[in-house]
Amino acid sequence: MIIQVRKSEIEGGIRPPSSKSYTHRAMICAMMADGRSMLKDVLYSDDTNATLRACEMFGAKVSLKKGGVAIEGTGILETPDNVVDCHGSATTLRVFTALSVLAPGTSVLTGDDSLRSRPAGELLRALEQLGAICRSSRGNGMPPLIINGGGIEGGDVSLRGDVSSQYLSSLLLACPKARKETIITLATPLQSKPYIDMTMDVERRFGISITYEKNYGKFTILPGQSYKRCNYEVERDFSSAAPLLAAGILSGSIKLTGLMPKSKQGDKEILNILKRMGGSVLSRNGGVYAQRSQLSACDIDASDVPDLVPILAVLATQAKGETRIYNASRLRIKESDRLHTITAELKKMGAKIDENKDSLLIKGPTPLNGALLSSHNDHRIAMSCIVAGIVADGVTRISGVECIKKSYPAFIEDMKIIGADIIDV
Repeated sequence: MIIQVRKSEIEGGIRPPSSKSYTHRAMICAMMADGRSMLKDVLYSDDTNATLRACEMFGAKVSLKKGGVAIEGTGILETPDNVVDCHGSATTLRVFTALSVLAPGTSVLTGDDSLRSRPAGELLRALEQLGAICRSSRGNGMPPLIINGGGIEGGDVSLRGDVSSQYLSSLLLACPKARKETIITLATPLQSKPYIDMTMDVERRFGISITYEKNYGKFTILPGQSYKRCNYEVERDFSSAAPLLAAGILSGSIKLTGLMPKSKQGDKEILNILKRMGGSVLSRNGGVYAQRSQLSACDIDASDVPDLVPILAVLATQAKGETRIYNASRLRIKESDRLHTITAELKKMGAKIDENKDSLLIKGPTPLNGALLSSHNDHRIAMSCIVAGIVADGVTRISGVECIKKSYPAFIEDMKIIGADIIDV
């Protein structure tokens, strides 16, 4: 799918979609529980739909209800009778890799071309330390993955914390069902800490207790715990709100409703980053308001906010001075190599942006010009290119935007509602 974007004036109000990260976790905890959980305001997207299908394949009964979904688990996982296709969802693949060990038989997990190029070797090694038998069918640590079930033994395990927080989340979700106490020690400092906070936050709601050191270096999980059924309401998503806020800051004004300023989501940091850059952002009366502002460059540590980097790069092209976005090497193993792809696309538009091993240097403000852009089949890149298009002179055409369905299926329609000049071509 190709769209055409022209310079636009943004004005209006939007209720951002529900959190993708919280939806994944709530669905998984509901599947693990014994009984029926009602999940309200879940996000239905390509990624979360992959998790919902996996829940069914592992034995949960799923019923779509008005305003949400009911998931009935038995507390015991079944072995899927077919290959589990996680499509493009890394969260689904990595979490169900660990959960598959709890099923009695052998599970096979795979995904699309993009997902089959994303690593899982560190997680497989950790599961082997916990007594599991698992492997990559290609022998390179990448999907398809073959997992022998029968239960998790538990014990001591060492895990890197700087590759993907999803590895740790998967162990935190599976190991409460281990046969003995599990102690997870991180061999390197944890990045994306807020995603671990979200995992433990949802687990607490479903009756699971995990203790951890303040520096997140060690986690202790008692064995034999049971997930309890829970009625759970999913909060709105700051990751999806970020490009909307950027559109308001760069090209008009916007009001977003439903966001929780005290959320555990790491990407709520977008509010502070915009303020540091001089953006006019105000939270009041249940809404977040942003309006066109003159921006200034600043240094941004991406350790805990990797999903914000593409849209921050767009903002930096319009900020006075040199913006440095650093500690971002993990973006090279996302849906695309995001450091490279956002650099390549913004350069086509005339941006002064340099890509380094783990950082971006962006000089601004620089007028952007319309260009032929590619999403690289990456939802964050696609949304960022659309926002760049509404501030660029001339016509911008972006191919492959259907990938936005991965996290925010209504993004293009919502952008049109607030004034973006976008048409299909």
